[in-house]
Amino acid sequence: MSILRRLGLAVALMMTLAMQARGERAAVSDSEMQQGLLEMLARFSEYMVGIWQPCQEPNGVGETCGAFRANSALQSNEDGVRTNADLSMVSAFLVRYAQGRVGLPAGITWTQLDSMAIRSLRFAYSTHKAVRLKRCADGRYWGSTSAKDRQWESSLWAMSVAYSAFFQWQRLTPDERDCVHRLLRAECQYELERDVPTGYEGDTKAEENGWEACVLAAALGLFPDDEQAPQWFERLRLFAINSYSHPADATDTTVVDPDYDGQRVCDLYRGSNLYDDYTLQNHNYFHTSYQNVVIQELGEAALALALMQQNPQQRQPILSAELPSPRWHTRALTHNCQPVMDHVLKWLAQPDGELAMPNGNDWSMWLYDQLTSYTTMACLLGDRDALMLERQAYAQIRRRQLTTPDGSWLLRSDIGPRRMGVQAHRVMMTWLMHEQWPTAQLRPTSWRRFARRHREARTIVRQHIVRSLTKRAFSCFSFSHGLRSYTGYIAPNSDPNLVVPYKVHNTGNIIGFYEIEGRRTNARLVRQDDFRVEGSEWTASGLLIENDSALERRFSIHAMADGALVYTDTVRALTDLTVLCDKTGLLAISTDPFTATERTLRHADGAVSVSGDTLTTLRTPHLSIDGHLTVTVREGGGTMAFADRRNVNSVMTSLLYPCYDARPRPYKNGELVARHHIVYSAN
Repeated sequence: MSILRRLGLAVALMMTLAMQARGERAAVSDSEMQQGLLEMLARFSEYMVGIWQPCQEPNGVGETCGAFRANSALQSNEDGVRTNADLSMVSAFLVRYAQGRVGLPAGITWTQLDSMAIRSLRFAYSTHKAVRLKRCADGRYWGSTSAKDRQWESSLWAMSVAYSAFFQWQRLTPDERDCVHRLLRAECQYELERDVPTGYEGDTKAEENGWEACVLAAALGLFPDDEQAPQWFERLRLFAINSYSHPADATDTTVVDPDYDGQRVCDLYRGSNLYDDYTLQNHNYFHTSYQNVVIQELGEAALALALMQQNPQQRQPILSAELPSPRWHTRALTHNCQPVMDHVLKWLAQPDGELAMPNGNDWSMWLYDQLTSYTTMACLLGDRDALMLERQAYAQIRRRQLTTPDGSWLLRSDIGPRRMGVQAHRVMMTWLMHEQWPTAQLRPTSWRRFARRHREARTIVRQHIVRSLTKRAFSCFSFSHGLRSYTGYIAPNSDPNLVVPYKVHNTGNIIGFYEIEGRRTNARLVRQDDFRVEGSEWTASGLLIENDSALERRFSIHAMADGALVYTDTVRALTDLTVLCDKTGLLAISTDPFTATERTLRHADGAVSVSGDTLTTLRTPHLSIDGHLTVTVREGGGTMAFADRRNVNSVMTSLLYPCYDARPRPYKNGELVARHHIVYSAN
C-alpha cells in the first residue's frame, strides 16, 4: 500500500473517530465494513507469507506440508499449533471469499495463499494424536483423544482446523476429509468423557467451556450425520449453558430448545462461572478481555452450526439468513450473553469501542479484542448498542494496522505471531457473521444516546470497582483483591487512548508511589471505605501502608459531574526514613505510533513537545496535555515531570508525574510527609 493511500485511510479513520466522539453516527454500512475487513485481511497476508515455513519432508502418505512459524516454530504446544491453525484458517478464508473482491500486496498471489492453506491444514491434521502422519518439530503429537490423554486448549485449535477444512472442503480428497473427521472425533470423545468445570473466584472456566462448545459445534457442522452426533449435541448444550453460568440458573426452568426436547436451564446447570452481578475473574482479577470473549466463542459455535451444515458431498459455503434451520441448532449458544452485555460490558464501553480496563491488562493492549463479541450480539441478538460499538472497534483495528509495515495488527506484539493469528481470527469471524446474519436493517445507536443511558456512576460490587461516564470523560477506580492493585484512570472522550491503564507497585495511575531509601516500593490496603455514588459522581477512599510499612497514606478520589477527577491524600512516616522521590498522582500517557509519539504540554510559560525518552521537568502547578486533559496541583507539588517511556503491553507509554520531587528528604516517625491535592479535568 502506498504511503499516500495509507495516510488517506488514516485521516479518514481519524475523522470517523472524531465524529463518534461528538456523538454522531458514522455512516458505515455492512457492505462497507465487510469490504474493509477483507482489505485488512488481504494486507495481513504479507505478514503470513513472511512467517511461512515449508516442511522439508512430506507426511506419512506423501502429502507436502508446511506451517506458519510462531515463537515455538512448528511445535506441539499452544504457541506452535494454535498459530498455525488460525493462520491456516485465515489463508483458506481469503482464497475462498476474497478473490475478486480485494487485491493482494505486491509479490503475493492467490496461488501462493492457496498452497499455504492446504499445506498448513495437512500439517495440522497430520500432527494430531488421532492421525499421526507427521511429528511436530519437538517430536510430539498434539491434541486430546480421551480424558486420560488430553492437552489443555487443544479443542480451541481443533476448531480453527475445522474451519480451515470447511473453507477448502471441495478440494479435499476423501482421505484428507477422513483425517479431519478422525481429529474432530477424538477431540469430541474427550469432551464426552471429561467433567464440565465451574468456579468463579480468580480463575473462571467460562472461556474454557466456551471453546469446548466451539469444537463440538464444528464437528456437528462438518459431520452432522456422525453416529455420535446426538451425544455431541447434548455435550454442546451442556458446555454452552455452563459458559456464562449464573447462580440464578440453578432454578431457571426455561426449556432451552422446545423443538428438540424438554431440557431446562436448571437441568444443564453444573455450577456458576459468573458472580451474581454477571462479572467474572481470570488470571486472578477482573479482566475485561476474558469477560467478553465468551460471547465471541458462543457466536463462533453458532456460526459453525449455521454455516457448515450443507450437503457433505458438495459442502458449498452458502451464506444466507433465509436458509432453513440446520439439523443441529440450539438457543443455549446465547445463554446469558445479553445480561453480561447489559449489566457489565456496556458500562465499561468507551467512545472508540474499547472496553475500560480498571485493573490494566496482562497482554497486548488496545487490540479491540471484543470486536467479534459485539458482532455476535448485533448479528444474533439484534443489539443496536453492540452494532455501534462494533463499528467503532473495527475502525480502530484498521487504524492500528496502518502503523505496521507488513500488515500485522500491531507493533511489539506480546506473544508474536500467536497474537497476530488470534486477531486475524476475530476479523475473519466478524466478516462471516455479517455475511450469515446481515444487520443492514438494524440501525446502530448513536454514541450520544448510549452515553446518556450509561452516564450514572455505578459500582461493580463483586469486583470492587466504581465507574462513571460524563459528557467529557470516563473515569474509574478499582480495589483489586486478587492480584492486588489500587488504581484507576480518567479517559477524555475526545481522546480515549490518551491515558493508558497502568498499574505498578500495587498502585499506578492516580495514586502513584514513593521511593524510599532502603525500602521496596509497594502498597498494602489496610482499609477500603465503601464507595459513595450519587448521580454521575463517585468517591473512593481508603488507607494504604506503603514501602515495606514505612509510609501511611490516607487518600480520597472524587469523580465530579463535569468529568473532573479530584485526588487528595495525607502521607505520614511510620518510621524514621529518607524519601528519595515523590511520584504521587502519576498518569501513564500513550506516546505510541497508534496515538501520538509526542505530546504537547502547555503551561503558563509556554508549551513543550515531549516523548518521554528523556526526563523533562516543568516548574508549574498546571498543564494541559494536547488540549484533551489538564492536570492542576493545588497542594503538594511545584514540579511536574514527564519521563520513563517504555513498552506497556504493546503500547509505548510515558509517565507524567504531577507531584515530582527527587530531593532526598529525611522524616521522623509520625511526621507529616506530604498532603496532595490534584485535579484532572477533561477538555
